[in-house]
Amino acid sequence: MKGKEGNFVSKLLNRSYETDEQAALDLYGTNPNDVRYKMLKHRVKKKFYNNLFLLNYQKLKVKPYVKHEQECYMLLHNANLFLKQYDYKLAELNVKKVIAAAKEYDLINQEIAALEIILFCNSELGSLKDFQKHKQRLDELLRKKAFDREAVSLFQLIKIQLNKSVKSRREYLPQLKNDVKQLERLWRLSRTFDSFNSYYKAYIWYYELIGDFSKIVELTVLSENLVEKGEVLSSRFDANYNKYILVYSHLRALKYDKGLFYAERYLIDFNQNSINWFAYLENYFLLALHSQKYDLAKVLLDKVFNNNYYQRITPVAKERWQLYQAYLSIISGDKQFTKASNPYLISLPEQSKDKQGSNVAILILQFYFFLQKKDLEALIYRIESLKKYIHTHLKDAFSLRSKLFLKLLVLTVTEDFNPELCRKKGQKHYDKLLSTPPPGDAYSEIEIVPYEHLWMSILEILETHNT
Repeated sequence: MKGKEGNFVSKLLNRSYETDEQAALDLYGTNPNDVRYKMLKHRVKKKFYNNLFLLNYQKLKVKPYVKHEQECYMLLHNANLFLKQYDYKLAELNVKKVIAAAKEYDLINQEIAALEIILFCNSELGSLKDFQKHKQRLDELLRKKAFDREAVSLFQLIKIQLNKSVKSRREYLPQLKNDVKQLERLWRLSRTFDSFNSYYKAYIWYYELIGDFSKIVELTVLSENLVEKGEVLSSRFDANYNKYILVYSHLRALKYDKGLFYAERYLIDFNQNSINWFAYLENYFLLALHSQKYDLAKVLLDKVFNNNYYQRITPVAKERWQLYQAYLSIISGDKQFTKASNPYLISLPEQSKDKQGSNVAILILQFYFFLQKKDLEALIYRIESLKKYIHTHLKDAFSLRSKLFLKLLVLTVTEDFNPELCRKKGQKHYDKLLSTPPPGDAYSEIEIVPYEHLWMSILEILETHNT
């Protein structure tokens, strides 16, 4: 494009304009209601849509099956044009290519559309044998499609239900269990990839919500076996996502050694210059912390902060890594841990309305910092805040572990930082903590360092202060 159109598109691509007002003012010295600006937008939009037909999907960075899917759409478009010209041979030639690609990538919608066209061509050309063969295949696919469509529709409904509040998700759980069973039945009836994918994702969501991560471990291992056997299409199955979930579910199922084994094994499969690598490293890092392999955790943390792509991850993700860094410092006894080195020691972020987020983790971190520094005044000042937080935000059963641990923190102050009294009077809370499993992810944050480990560390600090 040249002239005004080229200038407009160039500045859009460079994100020079955030609003129509900025663009209209720059290009015409006017406002967006100017007819010249409206016509410019109309011409550019029209050329954009026309050029979509010329887009070479083979050059796009998308999964292979997406390229073939788009190729099928183009071939179907061509076949329909040839039908209108009564050129049944060329139409048939195009849809045969669609059928071949659709079978390879389980593109059931495209294959059905192709078979409908080829049946029309067989009918017009009087090809009875081909007609019967293609009709048999179409009837088979339509039966599979009925189950496939039911599975996808049910999955979409589940997704809507789970996008509601925590309260709504909890109320939906009994029905979700039945829906997951129904998705499994529909997958076994259809054997399509989309129906499997619907079952796979809903299964993970359900067992994550109820906190049974051992079941998710089973599914991820089963899925790999199904792919190897050819029962699930490898070209469409997201193997890296399955590896991510496999490591994550081992973390949540408290299977640390096995989780570390898989985390190290699959790390090479993730591109370091991607957001997915950082997400994967979070689970790997937390596995190292929970299994008390602090040297490994330090190595992983260095990998993160030395990765040039770190500057491109989201601010929220960066904040999480800063929080992880702070916890590694306190639990490993790093003397470099100071208020200046981490922003979480200064203030607590605004409370989330629907989830606890990292609020409890930050409260604990702040308390730990002042305990290490023997700042008794700051600790006493925070006691009322902790009590208020427990009363206001930790009333549900899924908050029990956080509630118990914050009570232990309060106890250290009320017992005047006496290690023996804290150990003795805190034993009932500690025993209950040991017997209380972590809740499902939908209801609570992951403990960056298990509360049991933190409590032992706090008692050690108290003993050091009293010697």
